[in-house]
Amino acid sequence: MTVTENPGILELILAVGATTRRESIRNIRPAALDQDLYDIGLAIANLLTDTLSDIRRVSTKVYAA
Repeated sequence: MTVTENPGILELILAVGATTRRESIRNIRPAALDQDLYDIGLAIANLLTDTLSDIRRVSTKVYAA
């Protein structure tokens, strides 16, 4: 079985009053370090007026026999 990891997504979950909003950055390289993505997410959140609730990395893999 061959496993191929696709480019991922960096999601920022922001609190906007009583609701939440998601902002996504696509085409994150699979080899990107979690700490680097966290630092980027914090840097972007510091430029916004909304409160950062969470930073998530979303990755997908393709399994082929």
